[in-house]
Amino acid sequence: MVEAGRDESRISLVPETASDSAVRFLRAMIFSGELGPGDKLPPERDLGARLGISRMTLRLALKALESTGYIITTRGSRGGSRVTDSATLVECWNQWMRVHAGELEDIFEFRMTVESRLAALASERRSDEDLEAMERAIQRERDSRDWSSLFRTDMDIHKSIARAAWSPHLEQAMLAARSELFAPVDLAQLEQRELQVHDTHARILDAIRAQDPVEAAEHMRGHIELIRDLTYRALENAGIKPPAL
Repeated sequence: MVEAGRDESRISLVPETASDSAVRFLRAMIFSGELGPGDKLPPERDLGARLGISRMTLRLALKALESTGYIITTRGSRGGSRVTDSATLVECWNQWMRVHAGELEDIFEFRMTVESRLAALASERRSDEDLEAMERAIQRERDSRDWSSLFRTDMDIHKSIARAAWSPHLEQAMLAARSELFAPVDLAQLEQRELQVHDTHARILDAIRAQDPVEAAEHMRGHIELIRDLTYRALENAGIKPPAL
């Protein structure tokens, strides 16, 4: 029985078509920063094999992404699909948030639960090689100069922490949660908070290096709270009402 006051439509699961799943997978690569503005998508043959779908199904997915502005597809021997430019992605972000802003608090709550546990486990299980991977990723973040590369390095940092935790299921949960959240692309807001974001990553690394699971988890929670604040400020700048806390 559904509890009184709960929206039953929010907890129902709608079956996805193969094309819908491909759209979600490819969009997640953009949301997470794995693919940035202007980046070329892998060849259709490789994407189809990776997703386990036919070329026709993949093309339906690419057409859907093109119609909503995420990618540009050109034909011919040198053609293919590329992620659109930064300005268009900003508008894509605004459009996505107008529809999905109500889901953000749940996504951040899930991230905080999963990633704080990953940070704690990483502090207990990490090897010297794991520490080196985290240090390299954080150094790349310090050297980044634009929002696209910053979000890519952010993904690298969180992946390196998850791998140091040696918990494949929690790592997959982290990746799934991040793929649901379109990273803020408001460059002005990012520049204002860039040093704070970097500092929170550095504190997580310090706690993992010191093998302090309590501090590692606490600093991860603080980091995700900062990212939530950044996202909500970007929403306000776009004229979209953030969810009530």
